Amino acid sequence: MDILRALRNRLAVPREAPLPSVPLRGVRQRWLLLYNCQVLGLANSLNLLSDEIEVEARDPQAFRREADAIGARLSSFDRVLAAPQLARDAPIDLDRHGTLWQLPTLSFSAYHPDICYLQHEGKALKGPLGDYHSLIAWAAFRSGLDVAATLALYREDVYAQLGYFDRWDAARDAMLGTFAQHGFDLAPHFVQWTRGEAFMYSINHPRIACVRDVARCVLARAGIQAVYEDALPQDNLANGPIFPVYPEIGARLGVQGSLLFKLGGAYRFLRLADYVEASFRLYRDHDGITIRNEHAALQDAAMTLIGRHA
Repeated sequence: MDILRALRNRLAVPREAPLPSVPLRGVRQRWLLLYNCQVLGLANSLNLLSDEIEVEARDPQAFRREADAIGARLSSFDRVLAAPQLARDAPIDLDRHGTLWQLPTLSFSAYHPDICYLQHEGKALKGPLGDYHSLIAWAAFRSGLDVAATLALYREDVYAQLGYFDRWDAARDAMLGTFAQHGFDLAPHFVQWTRGEAFMYSINHPRIACVRDVARCVLARAGIQAVYEDALPQDNLANGPIFPVYPEIGARLGVQGSLLFKLGGAYRFLRLADYVEASFRLYRDHDGITIRNEHAALQDAAMTLIGRHA
């Protein structure tokens, strides 16, 4: 019996030893980000740079659609980040819990001074590159020029007379000043951005490294260390429309220029002639097109210039 008992004890399945206690990672702060078209890149950058926060993000359309639901759980967020224009026009009080930081969006026109925005029946007029239109093409169309005559306007002396070569200092100061007014120092990062290719795809579409650096500034102000300093999320804005840096402008700013207009959502380019022709077809099909107020003076200057050379 003793032998059998010993064998049974030897073959018995041992009881599971208790698991060692593993300290749980601290609970992540919950942040809400309300931002423009740069929202996805910024949210991904914040989440990637630090494991102390978890960012929930909404673009302007989603925010307006879900404003009531967001307002009902606003107190659950440790921090709210909102673009100033969204904070100003928000249908709910984003700062009723004292957690709001207004965070400007990146905007820089020096690489693309020819971009303008057109409207039709109170809405943005979508062209070959979405919201982005060429002011020279639009002014030429309004002046009655054909495509061939319009193409001849894309040259250095026209750019000079329209002030296209003089945007850098004002664009830099406006962008850095706006961020500084809201407590974010972008100046050191801006210096790095200028050492290489153009850091903007259009006036308001930056490359992802710039968006990542905005995230670094936010974390620095929050006293949170950016652990994964060199990590970059997908550059989703690279899939959108890309307005070219005209060669003569690129030469002045030390970057490669072209006259290739990348279509949004496709890996296809339009050459200048195709872009102008497509724009003219659009303009012919829509009566009552207007230009946004901020471009009106430049439109008038371009039409005056065209009139002198006609």
